Amino acid sequence: MTLVPDAPSALQERIGAHAALRARYLARPHPGAPAMRMLRLLAGAARGAGRWAFLGLVGAVVLTVVGQLLVNLRITTWNADFFDALERRSAPELLRQAWIFLAIVLGWMAVVTAALVAKRRLVIALRRHLTLMLTGAWMDAGRHYRLRNMEGSHDNEDGRIAEDARVVCEMGVDFLASLLAATLQFVAFVGMLWIHSGTARLAIGRVEVAIPGYMVWIALVYAFLGAALAIFVGRPLVRATDRRQAAEADFRASLLAALSHSPVIALTGAEPGERRRLAGAFARVQASWNVQTGSFRNLSFLSSGFGLLTAGLPMLILAPSYLAGEISLGTLMQLTIAFGQVVGALLWLSDNYPTIAQWEASAERVLALHEAVCDLPGEASAAGPGRVLRAAEKGPELAFRAVTLLGSAGEVLLSRFDTVIRPGERVLLEAPPQVAAALFRAVAGLSSWGAGRIELPEHSAPFFMGERPFLPRAPLREAVLEPQAVGDVADEALKAAMLATGVAHLVPMLDAVADWEEELGLEEQQRLQFARCLVQRPGWIMMHDATSALGAAEEARLLAALAQHLPDAAIISIAHRPIAEGLYQRRITLPAAA
Repeated sequence: MTLVPDAPSALQERIGAHAALRARYLARPHPGAPAMRMLRLLAGAARGAGRWAFLGLVGAVVLTVVGQLLVNLRITTWNADFFDALERRSAPELLRQAWIFLAIVLGWMAVVTAALVAKRRLVIALRRHLTLMLTGAWMDAGRHYRLRNMEGSHDNEDGRIAEDARVVCEMGVDFLASLLAATLQFVAFVGMLWIHSGTARLAIGRVEVAIPGYMVWIALVYAFLGAALAIFVGRPLVRATDRRQAAEADFRASLLAALSHSPVIALTGAEPGERRRLAGAFARVQASWNVQTGSFRNLSFLSSGFGLLTAGLPMLILAPSYLAGEISLGTLMQLTIAFGQVVGALLWLSDNYPTIAQWEASAERVLALHEAVCDLPGEASAAGPGRVLRAAEKGPELAFRAVTLLGSAGEVLLSRFDTVIRPGERVLLEAPPQVAAALFRAVAGLSSWGAGRIELPEHSAPFFMGERPFLPRAPLREAVLEPQAVGDVADEALKAAMLATGVAHLVPMLDAVADWEEELGLEEQQRLQFARCLVQRPGWIMMHDATSALGAAEEARLLAALAQHLPDAAIISIAHRPIAEGLYQRRITLPAAA
């Protein structure tokens, strides 16, 4: 049966809808700053089965932050007592303060160690939640494959899941803990600074103005100026960090691509070209590094000066009061420390700006991947403009209803294909290479641009056989049985299937672990795919280039083995080359659409 292309007038509207859908993806809003969006994403850890353990870790981190604050407060009062004893030249009091200091040191060691353990456990709990969320959505319903054909900022998924998610969790916990510490630190020390700094009297002409707690006001103005300058100077750092991380990810992807194509590169002598490409990728890393260095330079110049000024400014301001006998040496040192603590709390943002820039860049990369994955429907062909609807029906047939397929540029590959394949039928669909590949992906749910409807038989998912089967690095037994569990299939059944498909010589290697896609030739891989099919005993088998590495005789033998061992299975071969035709009851030719 030959189908004549008959593109409907509405097809151009669907092609336009195809482009519009991509445009909406690129322009869609993502409300909320990265921090709030990421917090919403991570909040799921408090709602899962292990929520009480997670909340316990959060509580432990909060308690250690409070503990560190209490020790800091005690150190501040100890400084006052110690310097007052020093001013009085009281040896007994100095000895007493030495013992107190030893107790403070031991307390500080205990609380810092507890904080480290609590934060690390919280980090790994958050990272586990985020990683499983990302991999669960990404490695589902072919999204990892379909994402490659979707425009947007979500490339290098491996780096986003492994590295950026780690940065988000590690730095995020540090930020939240330090922000809580800064808040409590400000509340605790601002009162001390207010009480002990007293009242300053400022003469303005003939009017004398009293300023109570004047050191607090100086600290507020000083911190505000420092934060404003740091934000102004550090703003370009966020963009520079984002560009650098993207360049690093691209360089890593280039290295992985070269490694994965290592045999072909060696055979063709393509090393010089690869060296040039790798050098170009690293040149982009170097350029982004230099831009980031300029941003770091400006921020470092500012922060180093402010850091040193913060240590000396309060002593210079308080020196007249000390010389006038209004405050003791101990009070001067106590106020100096309190001033530094208040300013340090207020300068939390500016002090953390470089690492916040790195965190925000990683958070944006993780969020972009998560949002891109979630924007894809669970099935590639969920209903929508410019899409083929792929759905399970109550009937037992596999049906194509006015199926029109589009290429990546919106060109028509197949127009209004109609046919019904019944259980147990063996059908050969002959088509040009691009059409054959597009139809195979559409039935598998990996591509859906076009129109029409593909109806799958209910309760009987097809077994898809492409040119290269997935053989993970695992024991060969586990690799062949993928995705079934090893315990679900008896060894005898597996060995019989391998014998029937001509790979009995691999039976002694069933417990060996290797990179099977590298160790085995394509012919052996395809034979193992047929063995996998025999073991799983599907009711529907969909093939495309599954025997490309086999000769005609071996191809016919394997197809006959399928028919012999699975007599009730429907077998559909989508081919763009001559294939053993004796097995098939129907032959349908699908020309490329005009």
